Amino acid sequence: MDALLDRTYRIVRYILDNIFGNIAAFGLLAGTLFAIFEVIRRYKFGVVYQWGQDAVIYIIIGSVFVYFAVTQAKRAHLVMSAFTDLLRGRGYVKTVIFFRLCVSAFSLFFFSFFAYWGLPAVERTMATGRTSQSMFLLLWPFQAALLIAFALMALVTLFHLYQDVRALFGKNVFEWAPAEIHTDI
Repeated sequence: MDALLDRTYRIVRYILDNIFGNIAAFGLLAGTLFAIFEVIRRYKFGVVYQWGQDAVIYIIIGSVFVYFAVTQAKRAHLVMSAFTDLLRGRGYVKTVIFFRLCVSAFSLFFFSFFAYWGLPAVERTMATGRTSQSMFLLLWPFQAALLIAFALMALVTLFHLYQDVRALFGKNVFEWAPAEIHTDI
């Protein structure tokens, strides 16, 4: 069972890191280059695309949404670890693992809840044809990107939860994917 899950998680991580990560990087680069292009057009020629500002905002936001799942998979999200580091330093390793398990369980619930209830919102936005303020860009693709990101985060968190449960019982799985990232100061 562990070998099958390990292989599956490796495939998921490969897709996240190499496909979704590159899509997000390309989106950030494209949004930034288009913003620079618009600044040059504005100050050199005195003209801009009416939809240019909306495009930059939504492309960058969509790229950040897509990168959420990559960050979650690496467990590189924003963490306040002073309390858990203190517990670990005093020898309460199982307590730290239990807290991490609780956070993974809550995260799975939250991400799944968001993905489940986000689907009707995307469908409604698509059906009504809602657009950005410039009335040029449809909003549903950006909502769909957020929805996909949360669904992928739920999938990744399922693997994290499994990793945390196994760690609580003294078994390390996914040794190639660290359960925690520490920063030494």
